[in-house]
Amino acid sequence: MISTKLSLNDKKNRGKIDLAIIVVASLLTYLVAGYFDLAERWINWAALGEFYQLDEIIFVLLVFSSGLMWFGRRRYIELQETLKRNLEIKTKLELQNADNAKLLLQNRALIKHITQVREAERNHLASELHDVFGQYLAAIDVNASVAIKYKTDDPKLQSILKTIQDSASYLRNVTRSQLRSLKPPGLETVGLSAAIEDLISQWQMSFPQYEININIEVDDRLVDYDTALTVYRCLQEALTNITRHAEAHKICIDLVTQNKSVQGNDISLTIRDDGKGFDPNEAMGKGLGLIGIRERVHALNGLFKLHQAEPTGSVLTLNIPL
Repeated sequence: MISTKLSLNDKKNRGKIDLAIIVVASLLTYLVAGYFDLAERWINWAALGEFYQLDEIIFVLLVFSSGLMWFGRRRYIELQETLKRNLEIKTKLELQNADNAKLLLQNRALIKHITQVREAERNHLASELHDVFGQYLAAIDVNASVAIKYKTDDPKLQSILKTIQDSASYLRNVTRSQLRSLKPPGLETVGLSAAIEDLISQWQMSFPQYEININIEVDDRLVDYDTALTVYRCLQEALTNITRHAEAHKICIDLVTQNKSVQGNDISLTIRDDGKGFDPNEAMGKGLGLIGIRERVHALNGLFKLHQAEPTGSVLTLNIPL
């Protein structure tokens, strides 16, 4: 690409060329005026219009030419001052852009750190639920089952024991569901593909009224844990938003890893529904869920897009480099 900016040597050469043109034009004017006796012709012509003082017009032209030179000089000085101010503004803007870029990097690093802290807290809470709450509920369930097997003539006691067993079973199911929400099962062991399939399977058991089309083409070996966790959480949040707000009936999910020869590999997640749709700008300002998805993706240098689908519904797309 050829630069449009002139170097210092180019400016000097152009100045010499312009000066040479002026000198040549002046010499040519002198030769033409001498050959055709233009001064004498002007005097003879101006004498015919003595009544109108045409012979004095040369002084008017001289003053007018001097005025144009003065006018050009003033405009040149003003242009230099404007250019100087523009350069100062440009320098300030470049400094501000550098500061903004630095702040953006720091913001993304902070978001990534906050996300890691939140996930660590979730993992700790999940461990507590599994090791303490879950174990005690299992013990209560077993003890209630053993107590029910003992023969007793008190029907009220049997009813109470059955109620305890049912309550313990219900709380175990709730705990198991919360554990899946807090800590993705098998994300580190079985990989992203299996974890996503398990998430969708469990979600569809809770919401059987939705028709889901799934396309997963992921090479789990290319996806690191942070990226896999981000994709998992984004899909989790998107499904939650669809059930709460979209009024949809059909959901299409595409999760693929792509090999871009020049730019490297990336993973792409697209979620499309046929719901009532919404204004993306308005939706981004109403809740923290979509903002959280966007910031998670941006923290990994990914791209986040949200727009309305045709004829109805919405499309959420994210791309994260691997």
